[in-house]
Amino acid sequence: GKGKRKGKGKGKGKGKRTCAPVDSEFWSKKLEEENRIVLDSEPLTGICTLYKESQGWGWVVPDDIEAVPQEARDKMAEELETLKASGKEVKEENRIYFRKPDVEADFKIKKDSWVTFQVYIDDKGVGACEVSNAGGDDGIAEEAEAEAAPEA
Repeated sequence: GKGKRKGKGKGKGKGKRTCAPVDSEFWSKKLEEENRIVLDSEPLTGICTLYKESQGWGWVVPDDIEAVPQEARDKMAEELETLKASGKEVKEENRIYFRKPDVEADFKIKKDSWVTFQVYIDDKGVGACEVSNAGGDDGIAEEAEAEAAPEA
């Protein structure tokens, strides 16, 4: 009879959730709301330390923090203090946030990819934009280092 069968259960029928496509209005709205200012500097180099493809965001760490514009470094220091004050553990102090639309369209970014990027500041903090491949064919740092090492 009615009511004796189990329901649909948790999570059924929701489908696989992924981040919005790059050309989605979602990203355009976010960009407008955050008052982004791209800082004038030479493109920076670094490595992607994390990329959550399903959520559309990640972290890059610059090779040389001194090359990052002072305005951005000041803002990064403020963010770090806020995180530490709230009791959060920060594994990499010089990490810079980026999101899917800020990655070059034909670049399949992943952890350990060598990248070049520009830096911006907005209402939320510091971010990386114009993220592109800096490490050859696939941009993976470990493979490039292994090729450079002499064979035994």
